[in-house]
Amino acid sequence: MLTHILVPVDGSDHALHALAYAKNLLLSLKDSPRLTVLHVNPDVTINEPPVGVELDEQIEAEGSRLLVPVQELLADLQSDYNTLVKHGDPGKIICQTAAQEMADLIVMGTRGIGLISELLIGSVSHYVIQHAACPVLTTK
Repeated sequence: MLTHILVPVDGSDHALHALAYAKNLLLSLKDSPRLTVLHVNPDVTINEPPVGVELDEQIEAEGSRLLVPVQELLADLQSDYNTLVKHGDPGKIICQTAAQEMADLIVMGTRGIGLISELLIGSVSHYVIQHAACPVLTTK
């Protein structure tokens, strides 16, 4: 029985599709599980930030803008949901948050990058599939 679903979002169409899938799954279950939507602001390292630009503030603002479509998609949801914004390596943070929040399932989008690219640079969804302590459902 599912009690808690975690959906990481990054502003992409794939992530919103995964959120819609999780919402429909939630609505189809007799005992609705809790829903947590997570956005991870990746760590950015630069030697010298541009003069007059508050990089941390810009990243925070972008994270807040990314949650607007989430709120719109979940506006008609009868049950409450939780949103989290964290900073760090997205794959690691998603796995850590799933464990901390005791999620039974992670629903996330894939980017659809090619096999060669994935072998060379990897992907967040691939990392999560390999390292999460709970099942991971990926959507396209």
